Amino acid sequence: MKHRLVVSSSILRYASTDGQGETKDQRPPRAKLVSKVHEPITYQADKSVVENWKVAMKAMDEMMQDIDAKKPKQYMPNKFKEMKEYNDTDGKVVVSKMELTPVSQAPEVPALKVQNLNNSDYDLRNLTGGKLTLLLTCFKNSGFDNLLGWRESFEKAFGAKNPMTQVVQLNIIEEWYVKLMPGMIRNGLRSKTPEEHHNLTCVHFGRCDDFRAALDLNNSFVGYVQLVDAKSRVRWTAAGTITPEESTVMNLLSSKIISEISQKPRK
Repeated sequence: MKHRLVVSSSILRYASTDGQGETKDQRPPRAKLVSKVHEPITYQADKSVVENWKVAMKAMDEMMQDIDAKKPKQYMPNKFKEMKEYNDTDGKVVVSKMELTPVSQAPEVPALKVQNLNNSDYDLRNLTGGKLTLLLTCFKNSGFDNLLGWRESFEKAFGAKNPMTQVVQLNIIEEWYVKLMPGMIRNGLRSKTPEEHHNLTCVHFGRCDDFRAALDLNNSFVGYVQLVDAKSRVRWTAAGTITPEESTVMNLLSSKIISEISQKPRK
């Protein structure tokens, strides 16, 4: 009896024999699961949006500055704030400039009734016109003590009797109770002021907030120094105790104003 070897087609389908008798699995490899690392999501703003925002903010800042510039200046008394500023800056509440303020931007000295130590009455605006004036202003003894060095430097450079220059000292006494004893205040100032300076050392009794605001005299504890040209325009401002650098700058700028005054008007 002959026997037949029957091979299932399903077996032949998945197995084959190579030349070395080894069997290879022809099934496709299984897919492997790989964990995916997610990158952090970042938002990149459109460049045009950012630039437009910057332009808008700059325009807003300029508009606010323009509004502030058009507002009338005001002096708001705050003695605690002023004292702190005076102490924090060692009296240098103003950063003096290296150049004169242009004529078109220079504030004019406002009208203010004053009386000199010889009991003569003046309007400060008229008193500062016609020549270069070194205007020294103080409100308290701390400011009074700041002013001597500025006067000495100015007079050393230009002389005490130069026909082109003058030094005017303004003492503003704001305390209400001082009005009850003005004579005592004048006598005290006379005792501290050389007699040759009495004529141009002036006193104003009472508040003068508009005057202070116009000339940016915002600190009651410091002495202010201002160069005023022949048309009563304030061209330069400093404050506190004089430094060698400020002395040099003040005298240089004073010479420039004298040169302006000396120039003959064009026909």
